[in-house]
Amino acid sequence: MSHSSLAHIQSWQPFEESDTGITMLMLNGLTDKSGAELVPLAKSWLSPPALEVAGAGFRGEGFDATERAFVVSRDSAAASQPLQVTLRASGESPVVNPALVIRNWGLSPARVEIDGQPVPAGKDLRIGSVHRLEGDDLVVWIRKDAAAPLRITVAPAGSGPAR
Repeated sequence: MSHSSLAHIQSWQPFEESDTGITMLMLNGLTDKSGAELVPLAKSWLSPPALEVAGAGFRGEGFDATERAFVVSRDSAAASQPLQVTLRASGESPVVNPALVIRNWGLSPARVEIDGQPVPAGKDLRIGSVHRLEGDDLVVWIRKDAAAPLRITVAPAGSGPAR
């Protein structure tokens, strides 16, 4: 069974407006979960937790709803430095399978720790790259739900401890 309705789009507020168009966003997907089970996912997109960034040469750019990802930029001088991100999750602003996009990471492999524990790449942690004209971005996706702050450390694979 499936269902889709776009009639309600008339009551949405535009995500972005310009002289040439209007951008509206909708989170879509297929699931076997109930509506109540999807509430944390909806909250994580509509009211994402605050993003705190620590690490020399890194700058937080916040949550990008169009990518459902937290975005951080890296200066080229920070190439060997670890990044520490804290997502200030709560019951009203939970984390559900967060993604980080780290602009200008380059092509170096990365390792990830969550709350101080190393996490190997696999089904619960996916790491990839997006190649752009301006540079190469690192994308980190984590299978994790949280309603309390979550600390994520991303470090170049060849560097010392991620802390």
